Amino acid sequence: MDNTKTNVGRQQALFNTNSSTAALRQASADYDAFTRTRLSKHFLLRDFLYSSDSEYRGLSNMVDDRDAVIKAGKALCEHVLEPITEKFGKPLITFGYQAKNGIEADWSPAKRKENPRSSSPHCWDRFTHGNLVYCRCDILPACVEDGEVSKHEYGKFLMYHLDIDLLMTFKRSDVFCITYSEYKRRRVWVDWGSPSRGEPKREDIMGAEFWRKIYPSLPQELRPRFGPSDTRGSLQWSSSE
Repeated sequence: MDNTKTNVGRQQALFNTNSSTAALRQASADYDAFTRTRLSKHFLLRDFLYSSDSEYRGLSNMVDDRDAVIKAGKALCEHVLEPITEKFGKPLITFGYQAKNGIEADWSPAKRKENPRSSSPHCWDRFTHGNLVYCRCDILPACVEDGEVSKHEYGKFLMYHLDIDLLMTFKRSDVFCITYSEYKRRRVWVDWGSPSRGEPKREDIMGAEFWRKIYPSLPQELRPRFGPSDTRGSLQWSSSE
């Protein structure tokens, strides 16, 4: 079944002025019910479906493959967001899912054709690694923004206690960009800065040096719960092959 064509059909049903009122209402109600899918104790699917980028461009952010997105959302909540909520309170979701048309909005036709399943983890149903879950979510912890918990303390909890593939933080923001993956776990924490402001462009807080030099010397009780890195701390999966 071609889920992309099915999704296009749903969108046409919603906005086609020739559709009957009953059909329009049914299509809208069907999609609304889907967005209210309960992913976990504290999260609904619709918590992750708003994309300000897609809205600004006038693009739909409707899901292409519903089953894949629900699977990814449940895994993200179970392994990352619910443990965070239990420890620090529910985080604010600033960016979750983005549909393929939004991800590829600025791409040339040649680039789209070259690698249709390229790494774009905000597109939870892109199948970058086949049927393995590969997804990303950006969160804003109120406890960090309000100064109750330091950014480093929060990030360290994530990397030492949760099953995270990649954590990205930013020197001028309290947003945490989290990637969860069932593929090779890189276990990397990168902090991004702006050289124009005198900041280093990239700082690997947990990267190759940590996993190759520091991790082996740590006693078992002080090691991250999930480790070691499947790529020895590299962002490139090929480094483990």
